[in-house]
Amino acid sequence: MATILIIDDEPGIRHITSMIIKQNDLDSPQVPLHTVEAGNGAEGLGLLFRHHPELVILDNRLPDMNGSEWIERSGLIWPAAVILISASAELESIARTHPVVVGMLAKPFKLAELRMIIHKVLSRLLSKNVPS
Repeated sequence: MATILIIDDEPGIRHITSMIIKQNDLDSPQVPLHTVEAGNGAEGLGLLFRHHPELVILDNRLPDMNGSEWIERSGLIWPAAVILISASAELESIARTHPVVVGMLAKPFKLAELRMIIHKVLSRLLSKNVPS
């Protein structure tokens, strides 16, 4: 089983992201997916510690910290890959600074864009973990 941690202060974004993962053939019998959700950075760090996810979908603007701060703190806990979501233009600079960022999405995004980037990243990550 692979775990995906979704961290966003907007419950609707968390819910839609989780539904896209569950309803769009991203979950498979070979590698079933489990999602966990957090509404702020501190809660996300706690879930990171408990669940050791393969992938984190992270909003860059959280009430208690920004994406860069969260990524730095998370590196001390568990080295998960990150898809960063933001309404600001600083995605590129954060991705250059933090090699764990494997994908980026600018808000507002289309559901097809979210589906495509999650599928692309999961395919790459999970192909490394599936026995041949």
